[in-house]
Amino acid sequence: MERRKYKLYPLKKNHLFSRAYRKGKSVSSSTMVLYVLKSREKDRSLLGLTVSKKRGKAVVRNRIKRLFRESFRYYLPNLKNGYLIVIVAKQPACDAEFTVIRREMGELLGKATLLEDSK
Repeated sequence: MERRKYKLYPLKKNHLFSRAYRKGKSVSSSTMVLYVLKSREKDRSLLGLTVSKKRGKAVVRNRIKRLFRESFRYYLPNLKNGYLIVIVAKQPACDAEFTVIRREMGELLGKATLLEDSK
């Protein structure tokens, strides 16, 4: 049986963010909006995080990104490969607890049909 690597690959290129916003499917919850687009890379999915300056100063924005990254890492073993995933923080994410963020992220990934059925 082949071991799959569960590494978090960041989305860094601006044109890929723009493409995900324009052509991607979006689902939202109270704390975040998730944009999903099929990628040309079939062996991995790329994650991009966006937190506006309206959400707070650098400390707050970085905390939100850390919480989002860790929540995403929880679902990584069940995630389908080959997608561009962009997560945009909403204002309630500033005060949300980690359990709320992780639960909502799981719901959004499920709505976007990105989770494989674990058997």
